[in-house]
Amino acid sequence: MNIVKFEFVCSRPVPLYAYLCNQYLDYPQLDITINVDCNRYVIEASGEQQCLEQLADDIATHFLMSVWLQDSSIALIEQREGSQTAIPSPAAEMPFCEHCMPRFGDNQHAEFGQIGLVCTHCHGEQQLADHLLAMTTDDLAAISKQLITNGQIALTEQLSLSMRPIHSDNRPALLVCNPNTINAQFHLSERQVLALSSIEKPYITARPIDAHPQLKQPLYDLCFASDRLLVIITEMLRQQGLDWVFIDDKQRPEAMAFIDNHWVEVNQNASHSTEVCSKLKPLHDQACIALPAGKNYLAKHQHDCYQVARATTIASLKLNDEEMARCAFNSVLLEHQIDKNAAQVFFSRDYGGQIHTLDSKKQSQLFFALPELPLSGYEIYHQLEQSPQQTVLHKFKQQFPHDYLRLLDLKLTAKRNSFSSLLAVSAVILGLETDTLDSTTLSDALIAAALSHRGPNAPRVDFSLTRGEAHRSLNWCRMLGSLISFRLADDTPNSQQKLAFGIHDSFADYLANWIEHLDQNVGVKHVAITGNDWQNSMLAQRVQLRVGKNFKLITNQMLELEGNNYAVGALRLNKRRL
Repeated sequence: MNIVKFEFVCSRPVPLYAYLCNQYLDYPQLDITINVDCNRYVIEASGEQQCLEQLADDIATHFLMSVWLQDSSIALIEQREGSQTAIPSPAAEMPFCEHCMPRFGDNQHAEFGQIGLVCTHCHGEQQLADHLLAMTTDDLAAISKQLITNGQIALTEQLSLSMRPIHSDNRPALLVCNPNTINAQFHLSERQVLALSSIEKPYITARPIDAHPQLKQPLYDLCFASDRLLVIITEMLRQQGLDWVFIDDKQRPEAMAFIDNHWVEVNQNASHSTEVCSKLKPLHDQACIALPAGKNYLAKHQHDCYQVARATTIASLKLNDEEMARCAFNSVLLEHQIDKNAAQVFFSRDYGGQIHTLDSKKQSQLFFALPELPLSGYEIYHQLEQSPQQTVLHKFKQQFPHDYLRLLDLKLTAKRNSFSSLLAVSAVILGLETDTLDSTTLSDALIAAALSHRGPNAPRVDFSLTRGEAHRSLNWCRMLGSLISFRLADDTPNSQQKLAFGIHDSFADYLANWIEHLDQNVGVKHVAITGNDWQNSMLAQRVQLRVGKNFKLITNQMLELEGNNYAVGALRLNKRRL
């Protein structure tokens, strides 16, 4: 009798999948075994053909898309790997599922708006606070009406909705009310739409269509309703003709990054804990890291398990940018059980961008660090004027007086030795119009322009290295000078997009050459990608194409690109505790 194996390969544990595997142990008329191994969920079944077909239909219905799902398959096998022992797993806490959401979330259903609707599958009603359970459909309709009438409403101390842009230091975020119109308003790939619809409901960065009548920012973070309250409210707003509303969630994480053909978590603001199993031994029993925005992490090690969780006030390590980068490097090496012959490309908006190597003797070395740009555009102009770029700079001033004045007014608010800051200055040089000279908005404008480019070719922007006593850096004056030269030669909207794309593609090409040079000297088998600047989808895309062609790119699977990874990596940081 044939044995059919259903396999789901994930980058992280998916509690729902473990829960479903256990549920299928009681599937009637079939001999079923299950297994989980390194986040690979397996269901094996044998029996009558009709029952197997019904099982396949049930699995297709119940195994909802997860953002951590990397691959799924069905195959005939001769020998089982699983057993009839239940998989130990945390509760699959879901606010709603495919069984209850069509009932309380569809305005055509008789039970629409019943936020406390009992579901025997996900038990989502048990997660609701008492005041939400007490809400009637009329109460929820009143909230929706108040939002439309007043233009803004606070649902909790942490969560607000608005009809107008909400002032924030973060990229503006939108809660989608009508998924059917999303592709008509934003440039989205199929994988982005699937991620938005996944059970995790992450934020995904997208570019609005050109000349959108309402959305003027270059990029937005989009999300779908993630709990019962928002499901009902967005459906009521959709009935009123709203496709989306602005959302301000103090607990929201940054939008996901897509690296090496899978989604990676950038950061997480909600309290949580994570475990990483690794046979690589730590140098310390625990490490405490304090990050910007008041986020603290405490990591510990016990029995080949690295544990990390959000902490309250802690006496944290005092680490410089290079040490933070090494912590991030360590965290990736831990997950992949690597301790030699690797390189790291660390680009962060909070710490200086760097490239590190790890040779065959397990010795780490700093190869490259992004230069720290001057604080003001005035000083940037002054230094360019003192460089060999003086001639093209004066032509820039004469030909583009408006952008010359914008450059003088520029104040870099982000980390000044980050890739984002370099993009912000480049956006002004290219004349990309924004409603503010904020560093984030400017860098977003350049990323959006690069994403708008159609075609594989672009001018090669100069990213020449400078050699210092300890490490190499970037000749930023020469880079900006080459950008000015290209703009002087051709100043059209298409040229702006082509140059924005060229910045990313040229940098990725230079980066590939640097990694190949390092491979010849120290041997590089893996390239670790770390830091929240990799949320830049164009940078990730071009580096995947250029660097990933010859080297295996590896990322944090269980950890964040910018968060708990520092604390876990600090357990292997070669630094004495004070």
